[in-house]
Amino acid sequence: MADQDVHAATTLTEMMRRRAALTPDKPYFHLYGETITYGRLWAVSARYAAGLARADLRAGDKLCLIYPTCAEFFYTFFGALRMGAVPVPLYPTLSVEATARIFNDSEAVAVATIGWFRKGVDESVAQAPRVRTVLEPPDLEADAPEPADAEPGEEDLAFLQYTSGSTGHPRGVMLTHRNVVATIKFMAEAAGLTAEDRVVSWLPLYHDMGLIGCAFTPPLTGTPLWLLPPDLRNPRQWLELITEVRATFTVSPDFGYRNCVRHVRDTTGLDLTSLRAALSGAETVRPSTIGAFESRFGLERIISPCYGLAEATLAVAIWPRAVPLRFDPSGRFLSVGQPCPGVSVKIVARDAGSEVPLAPDEEGEIWVQSPGVMTGYYNNPEDTRTVLLPGGWLRTGDLGFVDKEGFLYVTGRLKDLIILAGENVPPADVEEIVDQVDGVRYSAAVGIESERAGTQRLHVVAEVRGEGAPPEEYHGLVREIVSRVHKQRGHRPARVLLVRAGTVPKTSSGKIQRSRLVEMIQRGELHDRIVYGTTERTVPRPPTG
Repeated sequence: MADQDVHAATTLTEMMRRRAALTPDKPYFHLYGETITYGRLWAVSARYAAGLARADLRAGDKLCLIYPTCAEFFYTFFGALRMGAVPVPLYPTLSVEATARIFNDSEAVAVATIGWFRKGVDESVAQAPRVRTVLEPPDLEADAPEPADAEPGEEDLAFLQYTSGSTGHPRGVMLTHRNVVATIKFMAEAAGLTAEDRVVSWLPLYHDMGLIGCAFTPPLTGTPLWLLPPDLRNPRQWLELITEVRATFTVSPDFGYRNCVRHVRDTTGLDLTSLRAALSGAETVRPSTIGAFESRFGLERIISPCYGLAEATLAVAIWPRAVPLRFDPSGRFLSVGQPCPGVSVKIVARDAGSEVPLAPDEEGEIWVQSPGVMTGYYNNPEDTRTVLLPGGWLRTGDLGFVDKEGFLYVTGRLKDLIILAGENVPPADVEEIVDQVDGVRYSAAVGIESERAGTQRLHVVAEVRGEGAPPEEYHGLVREIVSRVHKQRGHRPARVLLVRAGTVPKTSSGKIQRSRLVEMIQRGELHDRIVYGTTERTVPRPPTG
C-alpha cells in the first residue's frame, strides 16, 4: 500500500484505516508531551467502538462529543464512525440551555465527555429526554469484542457540524463522507500541504477549521501535527511551539495573529522563520494584522488569507504560498485567492429572487458550488431551502466580488451591513479604523435602527486596555475614535461605548455576534461593563477645517 491508496479513499473511515495500515508507527499528533501514532489511534478507536456498542448505540445514532483538545476526542470520534454512529462535536463553553438545545436538535441518544464537563453535561441532559446515557473514557475503554467496522458509502452522513451561531442559533450542518474527503483533498492541494510540512494548531476540535482543516487533513498527506489547547491566554505558547518543532504551517483567525502582536512584546527566543505558510480565515482578514505580525516576527509573505464556511465543509478559496497579496483597485479589500480546485464561485445581486451572475468587480452575494457543499441543515428543511439552490449552489450570505482574473474578495456579511444614509458600510471597515486607536484593545461596529432618523445609526463598542483612567482620558479616546471614523469613512458614530475587555460577544470561532451585541445595547445589558459611554447627543464632534 502506498500514499496514493490513502488518497484513493472515498470515506473518512477508510482514509484513516488506510493511513494506519500504511504507516502505523508514524505520529498522527503530539499533545501534552504524548505522541499518538496512527496505529495507536486505530487500535484504541476499535475499543471505543466496542464501548459504544456495549452502551447500546446503533448505526445512525447521534453521539455528541464534549471534550477539550485531547486524544480521547479522536478515539471517540473514530470509534463512533467505525461502528456506524454519527459524531456531533460540540464546544464545551456553551451554556446549559444552548447545549440542551443542540442535544434535542441533533436527536442525540448519548453524550461522550470527561469529568471536567460532567456537571454541565448532566444539567443539559436533564433538558434532553432523548439522551439515554452519558459516557466517559473509562466507560468506552471496553474489554469486549470489537464490532465489525461499518462500511459507509461516500454519500452517507459522516458527522454533524454545528455552526458557531454568528447570525442566530446554531444549526446542524450535515456533512457526508464525500463532502469531507473531497474538501480535504482539494484543500491540501490548494494549501500546498505535504508530508515534509510540520503543522502546529491551537484551534478547537469542535470548529470546522480546527477539526477538518488541521486535524483531518494531515492524515491524507502523512503530515505530523502538534496540538495545543484552544484556551491560549498567552499566545506566546503557540509561537514557542512553532519555534521548538520548526513548524512550517499553522492556521488562525485574524484575532490570533492580532493577539500575538498585542501581547508578545518580547520576541527573545522566538524564531518563526521555519514557517512557509500561516493561513488566516474564519473572520475578516485585516491587512494591518498581517503587516504587524510579519513585521514583529521578521517574516515576509507568510500569512495567506483564506475563505470558507461550515456549509461548504470548510474551504472555498486559499491564497497560495509565498505569493504577494492582492488588493482591489481601491486598496480596501484583500483577495482570498481563486477558488480551490473543483470549487466554483459566482456573485449574484443581493435582491431576493435574483439568480443572474454579476459582472467582474460588481459586489453581491457569494454563491458557491463545490463537492464540499452540505446536504442540508439537520431537521431544518425551511432553512435548508433558503441556502441550497438548484444546480448545487449554496447561498453563503457573504458579500464580495470577483475580479476579471477570477480572484475572490470578501467584503462583508449580508446581515451585518450597516446602512448609513443609504450607504452600505461593512462593519470591518469601521473596526479596522477603531482598532488602530491607542488604548483600544478590540472593537465592534453595529447599525441600530433609529425611528427618529428613519435610518440606522452607527454604534461603536470598544474594549479598552486596562481600566481606571480619568474621565478626561476616556473622553479624549472617544473623541479620537469619532474623529478617525469620520475622517476615514465619512460617518460619525452616533454612540461610542468604552467597555471592559471580554465584553464583545463572540462565537466559538471568534466571530463577533453582532445580533447579540445589538440586543445587549438595546436592552441595557452592557451597563455593568461600560467604563465610559456617550449618547448620540454627547458624542464629541470631530474638529473641522
